[in-house]
Amino acid sequence: MRATVSLDSLLNFIKGLSLSDENVRWLASKLLESTEHESELTMDEKRKSLVFPKIPKNYKPSQRVLNMTIGPLPQDADWDKETEKMWEEMAR
Repeated sequence: MRATVSLDSLLNFIKGLSLSDENVRWLASKLLESTEHESELTMDEKRKSLVFPKIPKNYKPSQRVLNMTIGPLPQDADWDKETEKMWEEMAR
């Protein structure tokens, strides 16, 4: 079972340990090492790590699923413009 801890609580806990300066530097270096590996991954490597469900080619969604969808996009829909508008609305 995992416990959820806020970052402020974690920081207060670490400060309460009365660690030496050397121990604090060691802990900081270990935390930085774990983030460096993640940033070293290229975009292609990150995409390869994504797992998408496999949908059979002959899959036909049920009427219930079809009723939840709006339908196909219009032929003249500008996907980039629509997503940009969506992000602007979310930023407000």
